[in-house]
Amino acid sequence: MKKRIFGILAALLLMVQAMPVMAQEMPEGTGNFSYSFDGANVDDGGTMTTDANGKTKVVVFFKVDCGHCQSVLRDIANSDWIHDEELADVCAIAMDQKGPFNNLVAASVDDVKDFRSQWCANANGRIQFGMHSLVQTAMWRYVQAANLADANNMYTTPVVAIIDADGKLRDVTSGSTDVASTMKGKLEAIQSGNGQNPNPDNPDNPDNPNNPDNPDNPSNPDNPDNPQQPSNPDDNQNPNQPDTTPDTNSGKTACNHVGESNVISQATATSDAVVAVECVKCGAVFRYETVSNSAYAAFLKETANAILNAEQNGEVAVNTKIWTSFNKAVFEAMKSRPDVKVIVNYVYQGNPYVLNIPAKANVDSFMDENGFGGFRYIEQVLSAK
Repeated sequence: MKKRIFGILAALLLMVQAMPVMAQEMPEGTGNFSYSFDGANVDDGGTMTTDANGKTKVVVFFKVDCGHCQSVLRDIANSDWIHDEELADVCAIAMDQKGPFNNLVAASVDDVKDFRSQWCANANGRIQFGMHSLVQTAMWRYVQAANLADANNMYTTPVVAIIDADGKLRDVTSGSTDVASTMKGKLEAIQSGNGQNPNPDNPDNPDNPNNPDNPDNPSNPDNPDNPQQPSNPDDNQNPNQPDTTPDTNSGKTACNHVGESNVISQATATSDAVVAVECVKCGAVFRYETVSNSAYAAFLKETANAILNAEQNGEVAVNTKIWTSFNKAVFEAMKSRPDVKVIVNYVYQGNPYVLNIPAKANVDSFMDENGFGGFRYIEQVLSAK
């Protein structure tokens, strides 16, 4: 019975970690969800709102003890764009609960203040912090709008939304550890009027962009047998449609864009890879995207390789402040090298832990049916022997 309870707890610990990191660019014109949180500001008990109020706003919904949230808000606070007051305002709204699913406890205003001091001191007040009981409800509305939840209605925190100056929802990200590095480009695109899904041939109509994944039929990728007809450049009924015919005076020819994804930043054990979707002909960039879960994959690969390449009867030290589990590839590496001891220095709920996995350990006992094993669960298995 005790082992069964440990297994259930491990599954709960893994649910958030195993969730895919996702981002969604919203169609132009998607309305924002207006929430005002009375007494949300942790400094003066004032009001915090998700409304843009005439200026682009970044809204971060987070938990004080969430490792992803700590990384994302730390990176935002350390970014160069956070101090550009003309680019965007940032507010971070915390849930009023903390702890694992099976042992939730109340979070306090002091918890949020401690979070701000520890992770966001470099923002110099440019991130407004608050907390409220309606945060989870608001988060869910944004997750639903961007279709970021999985089949079990699970999603990861933080949830980061961008609302433009006109009060339109432009971008929603769930669980990403690499928000800050791509945020500046998104905000600058919104400020310049290009949006998140620019169509270089029709910048005023981002609801009908070229589809880089289907260059043979950019007008209607979902129905290639019945493509939409291109608009007539001579049609004065559509004054926003630019003339894409060659300019005989300039000698330039309009580009028939063909897009592909190019990696501009490789994944590391702490940040997701970033790709640019750009035209292979003229180099125009359509958008930037993070590669879901690539940071976690990089961490697992690095760990497995370190074990496989360790010295005979050696020891491998794994240091992480983000991840709290291994997958089957890491466990298979341990089975291939039973002579190697593995020491994991990690952080869980803001507290540091050390996991010692001895050589010749029964690795199969660490894994669930999907090949994953949480560090806390592994500790329980080892201590039970």
